[in-house]
Amino acid sequence: MFGFLIALACGAGTPMIENLLARRAAKFMGQYIELQENEVRALAFMIAMIVAGFVCNVFEAGSPLSLAVGGTLGYFGVRLLRWGRCAFENNRG
Repeated sequence: MFGFLIALACGAGTPMIENLLARRAAKFMGQYIELQENEVRALAFMIAMIVAGFVCNVFEAGSPLSLAVGGTLGYFGVRLLRWGRCAFENNRG
């Protein structure tokens, strides 16, 4: 469960990682590898999941499945909450 929460936090932090690390990494990699602008968010998510895997390894927590599910839910969390709120309000009204 702890690994899931770590991955959830890292997935949710992807936009921050994009601005802090992924753009710099993309700029550095651009010398050697062609990287398109729409791939920077994917690179940020990969960095976040690597960090989550490292932290889970340090704390001996989580499984690959919990990391994948937690990271995905964290990444899409804001959109899922917005969808859930709209669905709830539509059912109430």
